[in-house]
Amino acid sequence: MAIMKNTQVSFRSTSDGWRGKLAQNFTYENVEQIAKAISQYLLKDLRDKNIVVGYDTRFMSKDFAVFIASVFQRYGINVSIIQDPSTTPLLTFTTNKYDYPLGINITASHNPPFDDGIKLRMKYGGTPSGEVVSKIESYLESDPKISKNQGKALFINPRKDYVKTIKKIANISKSKRAKVKVLVDTMHGSSKGLLGEIFKGSNVVIDYLHESVDPFFGGMNPEPKFESTSELQGIIKKGKYNFGIAHDGDGDRIVAVLPKIGYLSPHDVSALLVLYLGKYKQLKGKVLGSSTLGRRVKKVCEKLGLTYETMPVGFKNATQQMLDGKVLIAAEENGGVGFGFYIPERDTTLAATILVDAEITIGLVNLFKELEEIGGKSGFCRYNFTPNINRNRLFAEIVKNVDLFNFRQIESVNKSDGVKITYKNGDWLSVRYSGTEDILRIYCESDTREKAVKIKNFALKRILEIERSIK
Repeated sequence: MAIMKNTQVSFRSTSDGWRGKLAQNFTYENVEQIAKAISQYLLKDLRDKNIVVGYDTRFMSKDFAVFIASVFQRYGINVSIIQDPSTTPLLTFTTNKYDYPLGINITASHNPPFDDGIKLRMKYGGTPSGEVVSKIESYLESDPKISKNQGKALFINPRKDYVKTIKKIANISKSKRAKVKVLVDTMHGSSKGLLGEIFKGSNVVIDYLHESVDPFFGGMNPEPKFESTSELQGIIKKGKYNFGIAHDGDGDRIVAVLPKIGYLSPHDVSALLVLYLGKYKQLKGKVLGSSTLGRRVKKVCEKLGLTYETMPVGFKNATQQMLDGKVLIAAEENGGVGFGFYIPERDTTLAATILVDAEITIGLVNLFKELEEIGGKSGFCRYNFTPNINRNRLFAEIVKNVDLFNFRQIESVNKSDGVKITYKNGDWLSVRYSGTEDILRIYCESDTREKAVKIKNFALKRILEIERSIK
């Protein structure tokens, strides 16, 4: 991961684009440089003059989408702009369905309200390779000539085609007989209305929470996790809904809530999806899980005879295998889930649709009880730590002093993707860099969330001790 620095641009490269802070470095001037570089890659390397642009509900995202389109037009590129706030999965679907060589979404996903960014998607319906991002960045210093023939711009609405496609893939014809009620927390993001459109005309009722556009996202980051879904949890606890779900700001992450059971982490949701698709839909294929994904997905795979493979954090690590057609599900601990029978992209609207189908077919509470019988109890905690010193130096010292993190007897240490410590009883702790923020992420799993929090607190204490010793 690089920090781009030249006379114009100095914001962070991520695994699928670029991200920065509004007014500080995500400015019209800097975004123009990125747009010019993308234009050169499109014209010179892909030899095409068409692109699709989407945007989320953040402050100024639509303005930046229109601006970046004007830059593309300047170089003779025709731009299609999705007319309403778009989830990244919808932007990716559009790129693939209508054969655009590139698509970009103006979004900072789950990041703080005053961050924004550019997510890049390829014609095959997935994230770009590192080589593509590097190639685009190689054009940052160029000053291309303006085209004599300005490109055209038009607004498009691909939602109907997207909804039709998701309905066909999920095969939800039974929903017309079902009586299911679901509450969706959009976290003021761009997934508003999508699930409702999918189940329009059926007996599945979709209600929404936090669906208004709010540039402050209700005073918190639009990231679905235990701490940010307390209102959703409280409503579902009352039993008026079969279940609840929450999405992040650009609709590629998901968590769930069940009555009497409560909050389901991304690890729980992923395991339920594998169990349902593998056992009840009789689907086959490899299951990919990020290095920080919970242990129950692997246990479900062992039970069903499915191959499980660990991948580094970052969905780009699943994309190529999904293109090869051998993957059933690729899942990340942050709530990103992709399906091998679709395009190689996280799509949590599709995941939510499958959860509704599972509720109709067997009942999610029943499915969760079956999951516990197979995979045992599980609780998860994730914590973002902002270092007070250079995080590279701090992380290097953490790796050097891994023995200090002996909350329990250590069984193994894996340093292939951050550092992951597995304890003798199967609990684990992981510390790694964030790819989008200047923080370290701490992940812990035990048999209850309370126990996982204790591991996190122990790890945080040790990290602070190491930090003080460096000073």
